[in-house]
Amino acid sequence: MEKKEYIPIKEYAMRDGTWLGIIWILCFASFISQLSNPSMSFVWLAMSIFSLGFAFIRVKKFGRFICSGGLSFGRAWLYAITMFVCASLLMAIGAYVYFAFLDNGFVADTYTHIFESDEYKELLKVYQADEKMWKEIVGSLYGMRPIEWTFNILSTNIMLGMILSPLVAIYAKNKL
Repeated sequence: MEKKEYIPIKEYAMRDGTWLGIIWILCFASFISQLSNPSMSFVWLAMSIFSLGFAFIRVKKFGRFICSGGLSFGRAWLYAITMFVCASLLMAIGAYVYFAFLDNGFVADTYTHIFESDEYKELLKVYQADEKMWKEIVGSLYGMRPIEWTFNILSTNIMLGMILSPLVAIYAKNKL
């Protein structure tokens, strides 16, 4: 691929990645709010599915309008990867802002409450899991700094983008 072919991929993928990142930040906000309001789990799930559809539509539109219908798998894959990486970086910024300034231990407290519930203790007994190990995991949640939460979310999103981008590219190329 020549440099002149790479420039529009990078430019449009960054734009679409910004929009995808905004969707992911809203999805993250709905995930956090569903910890205290279970009815928000539907919003979180719907936005998660919508973000994948959004990525597919944007790759397809890039192929149709920018590449004039000549979208190869390699271009579609590069476009999708770049879009997911840009979205992941923006999502990481949003996650850092949340954990550094807004969380105040809410996520760790919520998971502690879940892990200490009678129902969860019964589940541990059914699966013969070590309760001491789960207490150590919960204790480590309190020790995590905002940057550690952020890097965890960033690496997860980038890995998901790497896994989903070939699927999005194949589907978008075939539906062009």
